[in-house]
Amino acid sequence: MSSTTEATAYDPCSGCEMPCSKHASYPPEIAKEIDQGKMVGSVEKHRRHLCIGQSIPSSQWPSDIKDIHGDYVAELTRVLKEKKDGIGYAVKLTSASVVTTATTTADNPSQIADLYLFPDQIKIANVHIEQIEQVVQTLFVEDQSIIKIKDKNKTIEEQLKENNNLPSFDDNIICERLEGVWLLVCCHYQRDQRCGVIGPMIVDEIEKYVREADLSDKVHWLKVSHLGGHKFAGNVIVYPSGTWYGRVLTCHIPLLIDAYTSSSEELKSKLQPLFRGHLDTAW
Repeated sequence: MSSTTEATAYDPCSGCEMPCSKHASYPPEIAKEIDQGKMVGSVEKHRRHLCIGQSIPSSQWPSDIKDIHGDYVAELTRVLKEKKDGIGYAVKLTSASVVTTATTTADNPSQIADLYLFPDQIKIANVHIEQIEQVVQTLFVEDQSIIKIKDKNKTIEEQLKENNNLPSFDDNIICERLEGVWLLVCCHYQRDQRCGVIGPMIVDEIEKYVREADLSDKVHWLKVSHLGGHKFAGNVIVYPSGTWYGRVLTCHIPLLIDAYTSSSEELKSKLQPLFRGHLDTAW
């Protein structure tokens, strides 16, 4: 054997050489700060995830999203807390950086947002800050959505397949189903530099792979604020399954997307080293 021949190291999930020449590598000063400890069980229990979509770049989110100009997040947080007993389960709340119509249709766009609800897979568009209480009451207290969380007889998966009854709100609120796989990526720089640097790189890789594989109808993504566990960046949640992954590299994105668009258990098993936890579906 030649003395110059060395064994090539491969990432066990993606099969890429390490370091990889095909996918972007994280800056060394960021990569060395990623926690290599146990990730399983590092997800706080929640049964629903509500994302507040506004036209605010993720780089401009303050450390605490309740401090975002306009008080929208603060008001939604207040209402969820006030109605906590009536809801009866945990709701994960994050901001999402999206392009909305509020910037051109409202006098004060900071008072309006598009809400994305998972795992229900619905978008509730054009919700004014004064309508937040109505929306929370309908979705969470009265349990009027695609998924009836308080229905103990059917699983989330069964309800997603069977139910097409969208919740009803005021006429100016538009509600629609979200199709396909949704990847939520933490990109909250002001909260933690690791997610702030790694998250956008993951999103770039998602955009690239979706374009190359012609999957724009099947795969969608959101840049979201702090999810918890930023020491495990990159952090990605897959919906509607509600599966959380940590220490995600750009190399893992093709495998992750292929696993969930194909529903292949074999491919999903390769992602097990990245597994952090799951949406609470235990009744």
